[in-house]
Parts: sequence; C-alpha cells; structure tokens
Amino acid sequence: MNELLPIEPVYVHRYKIRSGTALNSASARREFHGALIKTGDGHGCIHPWPEFGDADIDEQLDLLAGGTTTPLTEMALRCARIDGEARRAGASLFDGLHIPASHYSWSFGQDTHPQLDRVLSEQWPAIKAKGFANWGETLRFLDCIAKAGESSGLKLRVDFNGCLERRDFDQFCELLPLRVFRHLDLVEDPVPYDAGSWRQFRDRWGVRLALDKGWRTATDAFDAVVVKPARRDWRIVAEKFPRQPLVLTSAMDHGLGQMYAAYEAALARAEMPERVSWCGLATQHLFERDEFFEQISSPGGRLALHHAGTGLGFDHTLARLPWKRLT
Repeated sequence: MNELLPIEPVYVHRYKIRSGTALNSASARREFHGALIKTGDGHGCIHPWPEFGDADIDEQLDLLAGGTTTPLTEMALRCARIDGEARRAGASLFDGLHIPASHYSWSFGQDTHPQLDRVLSEQWPAIKAKGFANWGETLRFLDCIAKAGESSGLKLRVDFNGCLERRDFDQFCELLPLRVFRHLDLVEDPVPYDAGSWRQFRDRWGVRLALDKGWRTATDAFDAVVVKPARRDWRIVAEKFPRQPLVLTSAMDHGLGQMYAAYEAALARAEMPERVSWCGLATQHLFERDEFFEQISSPGGRLALHHAGTGLGFDHTLARLPWKRLT
C-alpha cells in the first residue's frame, strides 16, 4: 500500500465553485468541481485542472479509493496530516507565522473602476492579470492600469499560460508603452518554456520572466518560479532553483486549499525570507461567495481569516458539512 495513504478512513465532501469569468487562457470554464477530504482530525482539498493534464475529480477519488494516489491527492493527504496535527493540539497553523503579501488577481468579470480604486486605496503592491492570445487587448489593459497607477509605484504582472507564439511575444514586447515597461514586474509563461527563446526575450527586451509550466526540465533564463503548494512542494522547487525568487500562489481553488497555500507560503517566508516574492494567495474574490470564501479577507494583499480557529481554520463550517466515507 502507498505509504502516503492514511490508516484511518477517508471522508469526502464534493464541492462546486463558480467564477465570474474565465480564469485563464487555457479554460473557458466558470464552474469548477473538486472535493474536500477528511481523515482523522485533518482536512485537505483536491482541486483538479483537467486543462493542465489533471484527471477529473471523479477519477481522482476513484484512484484514491483504490489505494492509488496522484500528485494532487498526495498533497491533499499531506495537508490533512498537517491540519490534523494542529487541530489535535488545539492550535492554529498560523500561530507565529506571517503570511506574505499578495498581488491583486484581476477579475475581468468585475468592473474596472471599483477594482482599481480598491487596489490603489488599499495600496496593494501589484496587479496580476491573465494574458490571452489577443495580446493587443492585454497590452491596452496594462497601459490603462499603468496610467492610472503611474504615481503609486504599483507593479504589473501578467500570465499568458504559454498561449503565445514566439513572434506574438516579440511584438507584445516591441509595442510595450514605456510606462507599462517601467511598471512591469513579471511576465509568466509567455510561450511554452524553451531556454534559448526565453534567454533571447530577456536579452532583447529586458523583460523579467516567471516560470510555472515546465519547471521540472527547465534550466535557466527566468527570473522567478511560480509554485502552487496544492500541486507541488515548494522545497523541491527551491532546491532545484537555489537563486530564483519563489512566487507562491493558490491553485484558484476552494477556500481551504487557499489557506493551505497561505500556510506553506508563510513557512517559506519564515525559512528563506529573501527568496519569497509577492505571492498570489488572494483569489477568493474571483469566485461567487460561499461559507468559506466569506471568512477570508485580504486588505492590501494581506490574507487573513476572520476567525483563525484550529489547524487551517473554518472549524464550525467544516463540522457542518455532510461528509461521505470514500469506499
């Protein structure tokens, strides 16, 4: 039997969360299916993205019921073990830790002005927007934000999820307005990773690149690495790339998974503060409100639970869920 599998039974609560608009260039979905798991006193979150090669939630649970783990269920079981230990001790996992600041994840499903007013009034450090194959629209959006935040020091991040061709990104960079270039912090996965192409982008255009997809075989030519703790252990990534800053983010998942990412980001900051860049943990506003998201706030990019509780929090809400034993 896989040593990661718990001795105690696993219970499951399936969930469905909805976003206001498409969340990235790889998916048009606005409805997302996942599951919370409970084993012993601990909880975890399984939130697959089939667009990025994950088995869907039905297959994830079928495999787990049969004693086989996937990368997602391994991390969910790890989360449940950590959460359970803290709950048995009557302690919050966030005691003595400081959650790093996050950029603002822009929602194209919400009005521009209220979002921008919030970012500027609360002094968020950066905005991260999803880039799309129609890079001209992305460029116009970034210019609008750069113009509005010109005197604020607000930084810009954009994630293309590898949807561009090399010639597209060359044109994007060539047409960058100066004020956007001055505010531009990172461009994430502009094209699928290739060390030679990425090196030329950096040398020719002076843009800073962030790597998410393809990290296992990557070598160099990027300035930061994006890590989703729900999907991989940041310690492995940090060891593989000992010089690059880490940008820890949620997997745009359930509120419990979001707080697990925040916990791991806080640990990373405590262990290597010089390498933890602004994170991407504040994603609850991208989704319709539910009992979990309502308990999370992030003024100015500082993520917090209204009531910490034990473990990852949400004590009373988790206790009320209708759990079903996984068989």
